[in-house]
Amino acid sequence: METEKKRTQGFKPGEGGRPKGATNKITREIKDRAEWMLDLCDERIVESIAKLRPKELVDLSVSLQEFIRPKLQRVNLDVGKEDKTITKITFEIVPPHIPGESVNQNKE
Repeated sequence: METEKKRTQGFKPGEGGRPKGATNKITREIKDRAEWMLDLCDERIVESIAKLRPKELVDLSVSLQEFIRPKLQRVNLDVGKEDKTITKITFEIVPPHIPGESVNQNKE
């Protein structure tokens, strides 16, 4: 009697009732609600970003970089004891360009 029930289900051995990758109804509804909420927040987020001060905008940009670009690994430079030693390293700080602001081409 028990073997007859298994045969009437219509599934092959090792198969479940739902296709692989299919989500259940509740999961689909939760994802739809979350997507709807994110759509509502999009405009407010754009407005909030536009009101950020330059430093806050740079900090936000730096923190989002890791999700877009791969992190660079540290590299150790072994110059050795020959005449090819490094005597001076100069760093230049360049102010960031903020979208919507004009870029000043005048050098002081």
